[in-house]
Amino acid sequence: MVNKDQLINLIDETLHDIGLHSKEAVSLVYNTGLVESKYQYLYQVGGSNVARGFFQCEPHNAVDICKNYLAYREDLMREVATACMLDWRYFTSPNEDAWRKILTYNVKAQIAFCRLHWRRVPQKLPKTIKEQARQWKQYYNTARGKGTVDHFIKIVEAYG
Repeated sequence: MVNKDQLINLIDETLHDIGLHSKEAVSLVYNTGLVESKYQYLYQVGGSNVARGFFQCEPHNAVDICKNYLAYREDLMREVATACMLDWRYFTSPNEDAWRKILTYNVKAQIAFCRLHWRRVPQKLPKTIKEQARQWKQYYNTARGKGTVDHFIKIVEAYG
């Protein structure tokens, strides 16, 4: 597992860089990665290997965020591109092949897109682990996902 303090510092820095920082956001992003990969995996183990990075973001979701969220928030798009050290074209002409690689190897992009995913959720950022677990199951893991609220809580309590 990656050093917790270093990772939290990188999450904190990245969220400041993209203008979406709060104590709750840092906690939610950190715990999302913890539950999704325990900070051990750069791509989904078994199955289709679709999900990428510590936060297990799927490339089609990154493309959707670029096309249907960031495209309407140019200032935020510039902040994300700058923070992630990525060329503007990845945002203005996004494609899944490029985002598959970016989400596998660029940790700042992984963090930013996890936070952007959460930014689109029509709920306030959760303040407790239990609230995080409920939102994670509903909006991140989804009803189709194998994860459970109890699983989220157990992982965070064991490794967080």
